Amino acid sequence: MEKCIVISDGDKLKAIRKKYNLKQDEISGKDITRNLISEIETNKASITKKTAEVIIKNLTELAKQKDFKVTETVEYLMENQVLQANKVLDDYIEELNTLVISKDGSFIETLKKAEVFLIDWDIKDKKLKIYELAGDYFCNNNEIYKSVVYYEKASALLSRMFLDKERLILSRKLSIVYGRMGNYEKTIECCEFALSCFQDMPLKDKVILRYNNALAYKLINNLELAMKNIDISEKLVDKNDAMYIKILNNKGNCFYEMKRYEEAIGVFNEIWRLIDKNEKDKCLINLINIVNSYWYSGMKDKSIESFNAVIKELPNLNNSGLCVANIYFEIGKIYARLDKFDLTEEYYLKALDFSEKQKNYVLANNILSHLIELYTITKNGDKMDNIKETAFRLANVQCKVNNDIMYKLIVFYTENNKAIANQVAKFALNF
Repeated sequence: MEKCIVISDGDKLKAIRKKYNLKQDEISGKDITRNLISEIETNKASITKKTAEVIIKNLTELAKQKDFKVTETVEYLMENQVLQANKVLDDYIEELNTLVISKDGSFIETLKKAEVFLIDWDIKDKKLKIYELAGDYFCNNNEIYKSVVYYEKASALLSRMFLDKERLILSRKLSIVYGRMGNYEKTIECCEFALSCFQDMPLKDKVILRYNNALAYKLINNLELAMKNIDISEKLVDKNDAMYIKILNNKGNCFYEMKRYEEAIGVFNEIWRLIDKNEKDKCLINLINIVNSYWYSGMKDKSIESFNAVIKELPNLNNSGLCVANIYFEIGKIYARLDKFDLTEEYYLKALDFSEKQKNYVLANNILSHLIELYTITKNGDKMDNIKETAFRLANVQCKVNNDIMYKLIVFYTENNKAIANQVAKFALNF
């Protein structure tokens, strides 16, 4: 079936006559005039139920005389263009739904066709579903900026005056992708809106929104509100749910940021008791959190002991996991603390490579910032040049500069090469 075709009443009749090799007066018979058939075919008149019934009756009689089989129905003749357009869009939605986890570009191809069709057939509920599926696809493929665009387009089709399930779903999805692109204020806005407006939302949604809210508050360093949301989500979540460990991890990190290291260690040890030891990425993240908490609580021997366990377990890490860049980055930071700068650089560069491959640009920028600090300490101008070029490339990909990176580059080059410092400043100003 060709999805993009919507047939007018006139084109339907002309196609039927051509198919069966009939004249207008044959198809009109004795019950309606040939002139009416002519007006329908020139789109001056529409097919009514009575007209459709007469045409099908006449076709059936002609089929007996001329020995052909009629496949058309009254319902087909009466199906107007809006109904046809809805069916076409339903087909696109069904196809996109099956392709949303595809990796071969077939989703993009179908999406483009659907969007072209929507130019002429602006049917709101279908458009909303197509945009949401596009947001899901790009989110699944770590194209976070594109994902946000489509989720926002879907959200714009909904009136804030009407609180329905679709708005709740989009608020939850937007809270996740805003966080992944580093826009934590927008994450909080989505979570607060949903939590305040949807009092009777499913428990699972409450837990996810509270968790997202807490994480965003932690990342903007509002630890008081982060802990408030953590406490609420911890009371709501089923202790056997995977979200429970995520909530505990966020809680432990908040204690760590608040310099309540003993409480952080207690939480991370509880996580160690709960996690599946076959999930190496989760085990390594938890061990790294324990390493850091022991270090800053003054128990450096225990910290080193735990870090040795991290390095021992590292070869078992699945490098296709989403957390691998974070793990390498944290290991690099621990080596920096130990003044082992060669190993610091090695793990920072590994982390940068994986973060770029996974299109995690928030993390990539953070790693670049630490690499600039490292090369500033080691006074390595050649390697700093490579970092500069990487920073420029990432800024172009994101269509924005990271101010922290640009300031650090300008400071370094002002002391070492004023011409390049000027180049960096001009690049930043262009954005």
